[in-house]
Amino acid sequence: MKRIYTHDNIVVLHSAKNVLALNNIESFVKNEHTIPVGARHGISNIFHELWILNDQDYDKASRVIETEIVNPEPKASWICSNCGEENEGSFEVCWKCQDVPLST
Repeated sequence: MKRIYTHDNIVVLHSAKNVLALNNIESFVKNEHTIPVGARHGISNIFHELWILNDQDYDKASRVIETEIVNPEPKASWICSNCGEENEGSFEVCWKCQDVPLST
């Protein structure tokens, strides 16, 4: 097991965990339940950690974290083919009519 990513925001960390899972990399969050204890010692002293289970996945996991979480490449905006609404590139579904784009 190796630590792959650290962040103070548990939501960001779980997003990273989900991205790793989509890439068939098993991981778990460490220090997830230490907030009450951390508050006594100063919340900034407690960081959540993401660990991978298989050491051989470390290089792949590092690349995935770097390209998808730390420095994601911006996606171009797109026009919904159903309603004509412009959507941010990060949207996978039209925010107005919930239609899926033909290509992203």
